[in-house]
Amino acid sequence: MNPEPAPSPQRLTLLAINLLFLMVWGFTGLGKVADGYPAWFADAFGPTFLATVPGLRASYWMIAAVETAAAVLCLMALVRLEFLGRRAPRFLTAAVVLGLFNFLILGFGKWLTRDYGGGFQLFLYFAGTLVALRTVRDGEKA
Repeated sequence: MNPEPAPSPQRLTLLAINLLFLMVWGFTGLGKVADGYPAWFADAFGPTFLATVPGLRASYWMIAAVETAAAVLCLMALVRLEFLGRRAPRFLTAAVVLGLFNFLILGFGKWLTRDYGGGFQLFLYFAGTLVALRTVRDGEKA
């Protein structure tokens, strides 16, 4: 009997990316759902057009939904063992792309409220997510 070979660094990197994004979007999305609509959201975004279109509560719950959807995609990728390379990392790719949109949405809110330092941080998260996407896409070819 030949033992199963150890996972390659590429496969372990895919696993790490999967777990990182599962953690990020799981804690943020499910945390928003569990905690409910916070009072600070109205204080921060009430003076912006988001108060009218689409509305503050709708904005908050859309963010929660997108973050939770990204977490679910990460969980599906993990359950399918996509990091092992036996299947193309389709769910992980979708989760990372959705992560780009999450950071775009969150960054938009920071820029809208003139929190330029927070906006820059989210720009860096977006850039890091692009690197993760490139790594996941390389995993499709390996």
